[in-house]
Amino acid sequence: MVFLLAQLNPYLIFNRSPISFSFKAEKFLMNNYHTNRHILNYRELREAGFAVLKTDSVNLIFTLRDCYMLDVFDLDSSAHVAYLDFDIKKKTMLDDAFGSPAIGLPFTNQFRKIFGKDIFPFKELRSRHNVGFFVERAYRNKGKKRLWNMDEVLMAIALEIAFEEGVEIFTIKPTGDRSRYYRNKFYARIHPTTESVVILRINLRRVRKKLKHIELYEIKDKTHFIRVNCHPDT
Repeated sequence: MVFLLAQLNPYLIFNRSPISFSFKAEKFLMNNYHTNRHILNYRELREAGFAVLKTDSVNLIFTLRDCYMLDVFDLDSSAHVAYLDFDIKKKTMLDDAFGSPAIGLPFTNQFRKIFGKDIFPFKELRSRHNVGFFVERAYRNKGKKRLWNMDEVLMAIALEIAFEEGVEIFTIKPTGDRSRYYRNKFYARIHPTTESVVILRINLRRVRKKLKHIELYEIKDKTHFIRVNCHPDT
């Protein structure tokens, strides 16, 4: 789905919360974020390496590193709460979590300059999990943070990056019984192979605008904002 420009609030402000951010982070948030909640600046994520998603219950910052490595931090607690690792140059793009040396890839200088005091050091989720896509339980649907569809935001970002880089089919090796999850939520289809493992394929041109809880806003055929429904279905 694609939403209209008129739906974006042009006045930029970040409502101050009881959490005390560093001066640089506070100034950045005050000057750069819409009163509209649930909108992620996808173009900023790609160009600056980070973007904030403000919701009714939590303030999140998404970061992007090479390869690609997506990370999500809770700005209110400085906790590392989710990640997604994918490599569009590999036959299977979404597989296991990245290890060394990729795990040591730096965050952008701008992100470190603005949010370094608020985020670093942090407990790396990948040190406790092998899967390439993980969201802490509290931040999943029905979790105690009352946040919905963060997994869909992460996948929407990954699919959009792959699409912009010319990928037509996004490939996934699901972990355990996750095949049904990808098939139901992201319209993945099983790709027949001679191997014993299951490989899923997502047709990006067909699927990227069909995700149930995601809307894309495009300018001159390029995605600039992602709006997510962070509430349960009614």
